[in-house]
Amino acid sequence: MSMAEAIFEAMRQSEMNTWVGGANPAEISWENFACVLDNLSLRPSDRVLDFGCGIGRTSVPIANFLSIGELVGVDIVPAQIRFCRAEIASRFRNASFYCTNARNPHYDRLISENDIVISEDDFLKNHAASFDLVVAYSVFTHFDPPMAAKYLSFLKQLTKEDGWLFLSWFFDHKANPSDRRLSNGEDFRDLGNLAFALFSPQLFEELVADAGLQIRRVTYGYWREGRPNVTLKGEHPQDIAILYRPIELPVDFDPVRYLELHRDVAEAGVDPVRHYLDHGRREGRRLR
Repeated sequence: MSMAEAIFEAMRQSEMNTWVGGANPAEISWENFACVLDNLSLRPSDRVLDFGCGIGRTSVPIANFLSIGELVGVDIVPAQIRFCRAEIASRFRNASFYCTNARNPHYDRLISENDIVISEDDFLKNHAASFDLVVAYSVFTHFDPPMAAKYLSFLKQLTKEDGWLFLSWFFDHKANPSDRRLSNGEDFRDLGNLAFALFSPQLFEELVADAGLQIRRVTYGYWREGRPNVTLKGEHPQDIAILYRPIELPVDFDPVRYLELHRDVAEAGVDPVRHYLDHGRREGRRLR
């Protein structure tokens, strides 16, 4: 039995498997990972955050793939983090797991005060702008709009500039089942203590823009019949949003001074901002 198979068997036998949706943990794991791998250029050297890792179903294949990289998992349920540390981090030296002190109505019954908890501020301080990719399955599907806004901003700060976020949601669409559809003028609906959080695409776009992120691709999952607008490879039951953290200009960037310092850019008639973002930053071009 491989390391991954041993972990999946421990998941299957754990009561916590029902906490994260049940079903076969190995099948869920490889389905999640295949969707990531099919749609993003994940590198073995990358540093990846599995946000809302649960019992580590998505963490296992990622840790296995990152031969010289690192996998960090975060969740708010202490028992799940203990499981991940005991079953996954003990086998994969490139994996570590943290329990943060957040709350969510859908999971509050599973949360207790515990000495393994770290504050979100401390986690951010220790890991700011350090992840090439943030993955969050079945997390924003349990958020209301203020929570979604908070954690889009939080995850942006954890992601490197030029890094990616791979997040699952539930979006409104005319193909949705009738009981999973927003009414006219409605942007959000909580269907049962955040067991199923439904967002309008418009509200989603506003939240992403407010967080300073960019939408690169969105696809609709097969939880609905007549799945529309399939722009991702592979398949996944939930709706998937691939977001990007753009490179930001340094606060002291002066386009006029940049052209004075780099006559080749000025003579080529290239926009200084575009040149710096596309080339100058990587080339170590002077700003002063």
